[in-house]
Amino acid sequence: MRKPIPPHITARDLARRYVHEDGKSLGDLSAAWGCKTFSVWRVFQRTDRPLQPHHIEGVITALQLDEFDANDLRLRAAREAGWNIDPQFVGAGA
Repeated sequence: MRKPIPPHITARDLARRYVHEDGKSLGDLSAAWGCKTFSVWRVFQRTDRPLQPHHIEGVITALQLDEFDANDLRLRAAREAGWNIDPQFVGAGA
């Protein structure tokens, strides 16, 4: 069982965690993203830009994340991109 994720963790940090837990490296995402390995490293180094939706979906597809982890990653990335999403409202229906 995992520990709860602190609120200051970014979508990039979360993606790195999932990649590490799967025993892969960030460069392994290049096939899912349709780019070169260097481009993956660049995306992870540019912390001033939010991850794009196709990057998030690529991580989910490449690592075959379950629904809970995938939705957590999507929600965190959307909030970083400026979407005003209240996580308590999202969890109310569950």
